[in-house]
Amino acid sequence: MHFATPIFFLLFPILLILMFFLYIKNKYNKKNLINFSQYDVVNGIKKSRKMKIYPLLNIINYLILIIFIIALARPQIGEKTEDVLNQGTDIVIALDISSSMEALDFEPINRLEAAKKIAVDFVKTRTHDRIGLVLFSGLAFTQSPLTNDINSVTKLLNSATTNMSSVDGTAIGSAIVTATNRLKDSEAKSKLIILITDGANNIGEVDPITAGEIAKSLGIKIYTIGAGDPEGAYYQVMDPVSGMKLVKVEEQDLDENTLTAIAEMTGGQYFRANNTKMLESIIKEIDKLEKTEIQSLNFTSYEEIFDKFVWCLLCLLLLKILLENVFLRKLT
Repeated sequence: MHFATPIFFLLFPILLILMFFLYIKNKYNKKNLINFSQYDVVNGIKKSRKMKIYPLLNIINYLILIIFIIALARPQIGEKTEDVLNQGTDIVIALDISSSMEALDFEPINRLEAAKKIAVDFVKTRTHDRIGLVLFSGLAFTQSPLTNDINSVTKLLNSATTNMSSVDGTAIGSAIVTATNRLKDSEAKSKLIILITDGANNIGEVDPITAGEIAKSLGIKIYTIGAGDPEGAYYQVMDPVSGMKLVKVEEQDLDENTLTAIAEMTGGQYFRANNTKMLESIIKEIDKLEKTEIQSLNFTSYEEIFDKFVWCLLCLLLLKILLENVFLRKLT
């Protein structure tokens, strides 16, 4: 709670002095009352209901004064808001959802689930940035445009699966072009793509190097992450005789040279992730490299609530008038 004119609280010491003065005065007056030689004479007299209620008048009087002073101080309720002065960073995460991302080398989960988990953790730290999401396998498509709605992006990330595209494969060039289209009109201070894949470009109309050149011309930085254990990985395979079983497959055709070239030409970096822990450390490293210094102004808008105290004051005054002129009329 905030008070617009707190200077009126200086009236409280005056009120305390007044209360103390009245207390001394009442104490002095009691000494001058007639003393009975035997208290038993009046001790047996039962107090009436009006006599019991009478001290309530003093309490009401003090409450009226206290609430009156608080109302004069103009109590207000404030709501803080924050205006961000700069535009932060616009980031598009391009995530490979091809069938090879089901490899189980990122124990205890597969590559896609590990990438999704780490990406979600990353997104949650970028509260002042806009995030977009592109998913790709044989085709690339925008799953989320650039947005400040972090919750919706994390939900879309968590819902990504390898069967979302009708065409399998790894269209890295198409993924970069799709992500670039989301960023080309951005006026953010920094624009970047984080591309996570475990393969080589084997489909699509645009080759990755050309796509990288387009991104570079638009001032977009690309961080590429190659996922997969160099020693190969286990896949779940359906055997017509024995049913589902694990089969180890040698490393697929992860094109590290192309991923490195794309990253370097745009001012980014290439990283290799062999397991979940490495992928987590890579995302943290990118987060540190691309921290945007946020300048913000804090504002507080206040809502006047002194009227509520005025209504309370009126109710107490009405109660006082009723007590004095109706219920306790003969006593006062």
